Amino acid sequence: MRLHVISVPYRYDELNEGLGLGPERLLEMGLREAAASVESACLADDDREDDRVAVNIGKLGRSTASLVARARSAGEAIFVVAGDDTAAVGVVAGLQQGESAGSALGIIWIDAHGDFNTPDTSYSGILAGMPLAVIAGLAGPRWREASGLVASVAGEQMLLLGTRDLDEAEQQLLTENRVAMLTASELAREEMASDMITRLASRCDLLYVNLDLDVLDPRLVPSSPTPSANGLDLEQLETLLSTVLETEKVAAISVTSLNPMKGPRGQTSSESAWRTIQHILSAWSHVPERSETPRS
Repeated sequence: MRLHVISVPYRYDELNEGLGLGPERLLEMGLREAAASVESACLADDDREDDRVAVNIGKLGRSTASLVARARSAGEAIFVVAGDDTAAVGVVAGLQQGESAGSALGIIWIDAHGDFNTPDTSYSGILAGMPLAVIAGLAGPRWREASGLVASVAGEQMLLLGTRDLDEAEQQLLTENRVAMLTASELAREEMASDMITRLASRCDLLYVNLDLDVLDPRLVPSSPTPSANGLDLEQLETLLSTVLETEKVAAISVTSLNPMKGPRGQTSSESAWRTIQHILSAWSHVPERSETPRS
């Protein structure tokens, strides 16, 4: 299996700012040496629009999508390191562009948060809380268009794992859209998680896994800007990832939201992230075959 790493070193549309420094830290820790190839998505200065952050994120996503689609066409394992979860829209766009129109894509979202808010349901209004709703077609039409997202992904094709911090209206929206979910405490029942992962994989031709590091307990990622108590420990996360990878349906994985700054706290977070990545690389040995007829 050939590993293709794609770096998205942005926090929203700002290059190498805050969480945008996380991808380079992980590359320096050994990811660059582990990869067969490394590329970076970019948002050109002359392509940036003033006061239109969501559109700019979409344009950055289009760059990501192009890299993902090419790597998928080559049959490579796609490993994305991104500043924040907004990069997921571009990853999904790229996977869709590299597959036939009839291919069923499933999304496993490992995160303390649902990221299923819309502007109508969000208390904070932050865009990083909306990418999964954007992928589902419930928000961000200009964001989707700018990223080149071909089609929305239905809620039934999504699985949230480790979630424990949801807005009330967001919870209702997840229920209405039939998004399956296991909280951090429910993941202690490994058989339940395995069954849900297996059921989703059986309905899909390929899976995309988005891992936000804030799914871990704050003591393991103390520099996280979005800490949430009672998170997973490293062993729980590794067990979960092994179960997902055993489906042999995973085509792409993203790891997001590493804040490498803040001295010793950033170092602890980086070490937790790197241990998790090492586990992924050791457990990931197969990617699903690509459909013969890609989308136009």
